[in-house]
Formats: sequence, C-alpha cells, structure tokens
Amino acid sequence: MRINFKLILLILTSFYGIINCQSTCPYSKTSINGASATFYSSMDNGNCGFGKLTGPTGPGNYMIAALGTKLYQNGAQCGQCFKISNSKNASVTVMATDSCNDAGYCQRDNHFDLSPTAFSVLGAQSQGVLDGLSYVKVPCKVSGNVKVMLKDGSNAYWTSFLVFNNAIDVKQVSIKLSGSSQYVALTQTTYNYWPSSITAGSFQVRIESISGEFIYVTIPSVVSSKIYDTGSQFSSSC
Repeated sequence: MRINFKLILLILTSFYGIINCQSTCPYSKTSINGASATFYSSMDNGNCGFGKLTGPTGPGNYMIAALGTKLYQNGAQCGQCFKISNSKNASVTVMATDSCNDAGYCQRDNHFDLSPTAFSVLGAQSQGVLDGLSYVKVPCKVSGNVKVMLKDGSNAYWTSFLVFNNAIDVKQVSIKLSGSSQYVALTQTTYNYWPSSITAGSFQVRIESISGEFIYVTIPSVVSSKIYDTGSQFSSSC
C-alpha cells in the first residue's frame, strides 16, 4: 500500500488554514477606557460617503457614530463598528459613518458623537455628555456581500471607489487593467473613497482586509454611481 505523503500534507495544511482563519479575530478584546459620547441629529450624508443611512450604500439603520478627529484617522475607520459600554454594563454597537470635527469634545482621544437612539442606550439625552465609557472594535453585522460603488461623475479618465458593507476593516484597494498583470494600489481619501485615473476599458478591483483576505470584482466599464456586488464577504470570528 503506497501512502501519498504529499496529499496528506496538503490536506493537513488546508485543514489548519481553515481552522486558523475561523479562529482568528483581527481586533483586540481589551477594552479602551476613558471614552466619551455626545449625540447629534443631522446624521445622513456624513463624511464617510454613505449618503442617506437607509439608502443603497448606508448601513440601513441609525445605530451610527461620528468619530472624533483622532478616532476618525482621516477616514480609515469609516464603515467600522465599535461596541461602546458604560459603567452599568449597558452597551451599544455602532458603525462609523461620519467625522466629528468640532472644537471641544470632538478633539478628545476617544470621542463618539452618536445618533440619539444609540446615545439613549447608554444614558439619558438630558445628560448631554457621557464620560467614563469604554469600547472595543467589533466586526459589523452586515447582511450580504462587500459592495463597490463608482462615485458620481466617474468617467473613462477618472473614477473613485466607495467600498461598503464590509464586515471588517479594509486595508487596501488596488486595481488592475485588463491585460495587465500588475495591481496599482490606491490611496483612501478623508471622505472614504479610493480615487484612480487608470480606468480605461475593463479592470479588476482587489479589496484587502486587515486580516489579509482578498476580494475581487471585475468592472467591465466605468458607469457613474453604479454599484457592484463582489459576491463575497470577509470572514470574521470575534
């Protein structure tokens, strides 16, 4: 009886890779203390580019937060979720959809400007400001796949991509023209789009998560404001 050691090794390696992927959480479970929260009411059309929160690119609800200047990180935290808790063990999970740039509270290291609904889970709105909060980043409980929208005004010479509905952070977005073997890395803007001037003809968009997973979508041509479903979602197990 001949034993195919290469086949056994391949099976074991594949098995380990699946287990390792399923058991790895990209976020620390250690809470960050000293956070604070306020609330605001003009929540649609925030700086993260999602437009109307119940629209096609929004989270579909108003459990959201505008992040203080330091937390916002020039747009890098857009679309990510935070579980915020108070000292009475009440907690709420919100998605970052906007930035909070006002002087004062928004300049604190860890400040959240919440929707009234989210704020009310942690304290009475009459308090105005909540101090002594803690938070952790968590995967977003999104429905469906990661999606990409081409910004309004996109054309054959310039376009910009909005990546949304991702369960965990996007690390990098790159594109590759049809017939090319090389991906070109894009740079995220402070309003959460990834612009490019290399869009002639068909091209492929590659989206990388902070866990090192890749999702691909082929775009046959530039159509302004068109949304593409990638058919895939990043894995998360926190």
